[in-house]
Amino acid sequence: MLTINSIEFFHLLNNIFLPFVRILSLFLTAPIFNERVVFSKIKIIISIFFSFLITPFLPDIHIDFFSSNFLLIFIQQMIIGIFLGFSVQIIFSAANMAGEIISTQIGLSFSNYFDINTRNNSSSITRLLNILFLFLFLSFNGHLWILSILFDSFYRIPIDYFFLNVKVFLLLIHFSSFLFVISLKLSFPIIILILILNCIMAFLNRISPQISIFSIGFPIILLLGIFLLYFLIPFLAPFFQNLFLNIQKFLLNVMI
Repeated sequence: MLTINSIEFFHLLNNIFLPFVRILSLFLTAPIFNERVVFSKIKIIISIFFSFLITPFLPDIHIDFFSSNFLLIFIQQMIIGIFLGFSVQIIFSAANMAGEIISTQIGLSFSNYFDINTRNNSSSITRLLNILFLFLFLSFNGHLWILSILFDSFYRIPIDYFFLNVKVFLLLIHFSSFLFVISLKLSFPIIILILILNCIMAFLNRISPQISIFSIGFPIILLLGIFLLYFLIPFLAPFFQNLFLNIQKFLLNVMI
């Protein structure tokens, strides 16, 4: 037999559980929060803490915990959290893709290591760009911006509002194509330099076949590629800022 206390308990559980699902889904996919070095129990505890923190400021959820619509709302909260997390993850995916392109061009693709976060082998240049982008992300208060977007999504997309729209996923797929363009822009200077250097070595090898130009080409390409990457590091901050602003505009346009 239900008492007043039990009814209040289910009402409180209903108001906390659905925000908890959206927050936890974001923490499992967003950069920094989704690192494997952060234990799952810690992510769950932090999600519960933020759920209790934000619930008093949200309108009451008028959905029965045992109703048929509850499952749809539950799946919707998971999709919204994963969508927000993957949208921000595009920044680091662009860095990973650019790192693989640069490593292949300068001849460092053999220098791999096991990434515990992705469970795959990645090049040293990829890891370097990933670390630099991570520092820039923290310097621009990206972790606080993720939490701000998450809390703002509860007002722009209320929990008991059906927001499942196919166009949103089409926009994400279209915006993901921007990833390839970003990666090429980041690695384009090194690609042009290596192309010019290969043309010069091919011309020298043509006019003097007795000299094996390509035998010394690999160390020259590797050395110049590393030096050019060193001089490109100061330009990463404005490049990352522009990318970060595009992500912000995209998420704000989707949630309007």
